[in-house]
Amino acid sequence: MSVGVVGLGLIGGSIALGLRDKFEVIGVDLDPETLRIASEKGICHKVSRELSALKGADVVFVAVPINSVCSIVRELAPYGMAIADVGSLKLDITNALRDVPTFIGTHPMAGREKGGIAASDGTLFENALWMVDRTRPKELIEKVTGYIEALGAYTFLLDPNSHDQMVAAVSHLPHLVAVALTLAAERIAKGDDRLFLMAAGGFRDTTRIASGDPELWQQILSQSPYLKDAAQVFLDVFQTLCAADHLTSYLQEACSIREKLPFKGRGVVGEIFSLVIKVEDKPGAIGEVTSILAGRHINIKEIEILKQREGETGPLRLGFATAEKALEAYSLLKELGYTLETRW
Repeated sequence: MSVGVVGLGLIGGSIALGLRDKFEVIGVDLDPETLRIASEKGICHKVSRELSALKGADVVFVAVPINSVCSIVRELAPYGMAIADVGSLKLDITNALRDVPTFIGTHPMAGREKGGIAASDGTLFENALWMVDRTRPKELIEKVTGYIEALGAYTFLLDPNSHDQMVAAVSHLPHLVAVALTLAAERIAKGDDRLFLMAAGGFRDTTRIASGDPELWQQILSQSPYLKDAAQVFLDVFQTLCAADHLTSYLQEACSIREKLPFKGRGVVGEIFSLVIKVEDKPGAIGEVTSILAGRHINIKEIEILKQREGETGPLRLGFATAEKALEAYSLLKELGYTLETRW
């Protein structure tokens, strides 16, 4: 059984890497250097510049810029395989391809700032949420989700319109805000780069996604149908905060709202039981913790650095699938002298 991947950038390359040990993977890309890397590093079993190389594949993931999706899907459609795109916007593409019975829109909620096949990672989608269009035929959904789950992701069924509304708020608006904050800081600095030397973890974390591929994000942000609505809500809230004499109630409300994020165990992907551990900022510190747990066959479902401050001790969050595993890890690390607390 073979899987095709069209577009071997970060997402496409990571899909190929994640599936190559389970299925035959055929990669298609127009860039000769990308194909060379994919072949030499064994990211794909076969590579080609031609879509015809995917004839006979069971499913094809289309991981190309939004503007190229429809033409590629229509060229693949006569071959009869299931075709899933992985783009950040779903409504317009789904409507445009409604007449292609083998097409289904999907979107993995995972990524990195750096793109290209060199940044691909076979574990990128492990424990990530992966949206799949719930309005498509059941048989098509089941076929595609089988491969998605083989990547270690959690399938989340959602209609395209709701998807685009949600990602406008939690993906597209944050990117725009990160860009705006970065540009604002530069203008405030007026050429004095000492300002950026002062930047602590909060500024770095908040602006991290501004390093994303400008060309890719230009397409996403310019075509996001609900971004302007989300931005207007943000502006209204921001102006209210700037005009308020007392911010305590707003700050408390924001703290409570943020507690809804999945790491507390209330996410759509199921419960996660977390430990927060103090680790020193030194080479290998995180590796020591994960190696200790691996030695006892305690599987970590999620890992997150909650605070990054150079030269200081900071908390590391580890998530586990069950309370029993979390408590087992807690006891083990406690015995070894680590300072930690439970979060669930």
